[in-house]
Amino acid sequence: MSTNMRGLNTFITDIRHCSNKEQEEKRVEKELQKIRGKFTSQKGLAGYQKKKYVWKLLYIYILGYEVDFGQQECAFLINSSKFSEKYTGYVATSILVSEKTHDLFTQVASSIRNDLQSVNEINQSLALTMVGTQAPQELVNALHQDVQKLALTESRSTFHVRKKACACLLRMYRKYQDKFQPSQWAQGISQMFESRHPSLGFMTAATSLLVGTCQLENPSIFEDCTPKLIKLLHKIAIQKDSPGDYNYYATPAPWLQVKILKALSFFSPPPPSTDSHRQLTECLTKIIKKTEVTKSINKNNVDHGILFEAANLVITYNGAVGMELKNDILKLLGIFISVKEPNLRYLGLETMCKFVKLAGDSLEDHLNTIFKSLRDNDISIRKRALDLLYLISSPNTSQRIVEELLSYAENGADLQIKDDLILKIAILSEKFADNLYWYIDVVVRMINSSGDFVTEDIWFRIIQIIVGFQKEGNIELQKYAATKLFTQLSMPHVHETLICIGAFIISEYSQMLVEQNKEPQKLFDILNKHYTFSTERSRQMLLNAFVKLACKYPELRDQAIMICQIAGEHFDPDIQQRGIEYFSLLMEDDKLLNQIVVKMPPYSEQVQQNNPLTKRIYVMVLNPKEQKDPTLLNQARIQASQEIAMAEQRLQNKPEQLQKHLSWLKACPYLNQFQGQIALEGINIIVPPSPEDNNLKSPSISNLNEIKVLLTTQIGKVVDKPGDLVVQYKSEISGHLGKVSFQFEGTSPIQNLSILVSQTNGMLFNILPVKQGDFPQVMMQVLSYDGNMTLPIASIFYEQNGQQKKHEFHLPIYTNKFVQPVDMPYDKFTKFFDDFTNNLSNQNYFKLDSFIRNTAPPNIPMSEVLKKAGGLLSVGLNLKAQPFPSLENLQMIWACGQLMIKPPEQNNILNLPIMVIISSLDQTTEFLRVGIRCGGNGEIAKNYMKLIMLYLG
Repeated sequence: MSTNMRGLNTFITDIRHCSNKEQEEKRVEKELQKIRGKFTSQKGLAGYQKKKYVWKLLYIYILGYEVDFGQQECAFLINSSKFSEKYTGYVATSILVSEKTHDLFTQVASSIRNDLQSVNEINQSLALTMVGTQAPQELVNALHQDVQKLALTESRSTFHVRKKACACLLRMYRKYQDKFQPSQWAQGISQMFESRHPSLGFMTAATSLLVGTCQLENPSIFEDCTPKLIKLLHKIAIQKDSPGDYNYYATPAPWLQVKILKALSFFSPPPPSTDSHRQLTECLTKIIKKTEVTKSINKNNVDHGILFEAANLVITYNGAVGMELKNDILKLLGIFISVKEPNLRYLGLETMCKFVKLAGDSLEDHLNTIFKSLRDNDISIRKRALDLLYLISSPNTSQRIVEELLSYAENGADLQIKDDLILKIAILSEKFADNLYWYIDVVVRMINSSGDFVTEDIWFRIIQIIVGFQKEGNIELQKYAATKLFTQLSMPHVHETLICIGAFIISEYSQMLVEQNKEPQKLFDILNKHYTFSTERSRQMLLNAFVKLACKYPELRDQAIMICQIAGEHFDPDIQQRGIEYFSLLMEDDKLLNQIVVKMPPYSEQVQQNNPLTKRIYVMVLNPKEQKDPTLLNQARIQASQEIAMAEQRLQNKPEQLQKHLSWLKACPYLNQFQGQIALEGINIIVPPSPEDNNLKSPSISNLNEIKVLLTTQIGKVVDKPGDLVVQYKSEISGHLGKVSFQFEGTSPIQNLSILVSQTNGMLFNILPVKQGDFPQVMMQVLSYDGNMTLPIASIFYEQNGQQKKHEFHLPIYTNKFVQPVDMPYDKFTKFFDDFTNNLSNQNYFKLDSFIRNTAPPNIPMSEVLKKAGGLLSVGLNLKAQPFPSLENLQMIWACGQLMIKPPEQNNILNLPIMVIISSLDQTTEFLRVGIRCGGNGEIAKNYMKLIMLYLG
């Protein structure tokens, strides 16, 4: 296409000859100015010239530059009668024109319809490809009937055009379901599979349309397609009636076979003793029994893809096509989960999860193999192994499986899987606990090893089981639980969750412990020793326990009153309220106390049956239409526990500080200006440091000079004590490595100097031998290995005038010193920034948003404040800072860089992204908006926020 356009060839040649990025940018900018001038010129451009300039814009766009003009010229080329210009118009419109450009699509809709209704196959294909690429609403509204006719009416067009029409129709339907009535397609789709000489490309598109529609619509309306799909599958898989072009490594049309098997899973199995039943059984038997492992990886991939889809179909039909196939599949899956190739093992485990109901107890033979997969290096294989162990648990295997899961939790289970692991241990230990003493032992072990992952609903359920259900609780279980928890709480350090459970159980069933010769005072002391160092949540439970014990044993009342009196002055409002109310309650007479503080009654049978943990596992995350595929149900349950329920747990268990910060943000009157740009949901939202934060004031900074030293110093003084000591400092830091040197000067000689560096979080220091003399010198090397950095403290010990002296100062080495600027176009920056903001579940994305007070005098323009902020980001924080939209009309500073670290256990250097936005507000000049996005560690964002607040504050 481009061989006849000399200007385009020349431009491409110029770009290729550019020796660096700056030359390329200048050449591109020059060409954009030229094209913009041509398009805005009063002189009309010929079609050839428009075509040439549009191809240049396309090339510039492909190079990664923003193209913000020329869209109208692209779209109008569609109207051309010349093929080369029409082709250019369709290609450029599908790439350069955003679907939000409503008016433009409305203007060209008529021309596109004319092409769709023409007899020119090429024009029809161009139109369908462009519409299917974006499916903008204006074109869908105007053209959906034309596309349906092309796809579903046999006599109108060739198979090539109908193939593209099917793909286009499916794209439209998925995007705007309310525009279509798939029930009207049933006859047309059924007729697609009746063609005497079908194109397999068309069959593939037709099957994709059928599968996509069945996922979102009632599949029964397409039930007539079943025998035709089976006949087509038999023709390909058994008769090998497939053109050579569709064979892949001697496997005929593998992608079509997979789609047909997938489509059949939506429909009922064919009745026995019919040709369709016989043909389908023959196909499945051949696929399952004749699939062999070859030396060709590509052939193995497609053959195994067909095999696993056939296995899913057998599971869906639940033995309706022959139970013999079930045993064959089980043998194959047993082989797949034990091979070295991770993809096959993953697929084998995933298919076994779906196979549980059909396989019965036969999967228990593979427990040892599944246990090995639980400790695989691949996190996805570990997740599938955990899901499978949960699904195959039975009374015979539950204790063995729970023991293995507990052992895995105690020996360093991956954090990404631990939430799900603890939830499943809790459910299995309750579900299969024939001996409830075993249940108590399991939950105590679970909390000791993984207490941070035991959420409130888990330990609430533990308490429910100990208290009991229906009319009366299990007294022996309560006695065992009280004794067990008393022993656990006697230890010096106990997890917070165990304190909460123990506080409730010991106070509730204290009489059982007293009967075992445990003094009431001993019970009180065991709980009280954990009160001072517990969190607010634990203290609330402990206060409840103190009051209950004081009501049962009057000799403890004075101690409980004193604790409640102190709690009444606590800063936490809940503890304060409990303290005041309990204090008042304990001052009342015994009769009233005994009426209020009563024994916990057993829970109702309804509570026993409605286990919230089990409900969480069975939450469905798939589209409701997709749930009609039985093979997906177990998979949905698995995904629910990982993707939805765990997110809800994190949301419910956010620290109070984070909840307060989010509430403050949501109530902030400036929030609307930044709608969608501030992170309010999901994980890894960082709370900014408060002005009272000790880590912000000390040991970091005490005066403006120290701020400047920390931000900018490479050569200078870090200590200047006139008449005593001056420390000259020089640093050279590049990437993750740096060299630091000091020279110590005094009015009198300094002797026997030594140096120690402490608080070196995130950094490793190698201090070389001190060069002694009148002015001692110290050299040290520094390496960054983690994003969680603190400001190091240097302690020097020396003799001066016969006296031993010690002095401490902060080394001006912080997170910002290991950051390098990154030059990035604004559109790419905003895309990455928004991706971080809107991603709710990525463990590596961290987000910090806040509004900070503008401390500049009122007469200082906001543009000057932002320029100062830009200087901070560029010079002090080592980011590439740029103005938006321009220096003359400054509204925002955006900056980008990367923190370079080298973890000790890795050979490669990690580059952690850092993106910062500081912008003014429309409504006020009193505040600035600060947004920080970073990867790897939330402390990076927090440290940068500290520096911004210190400098601008």
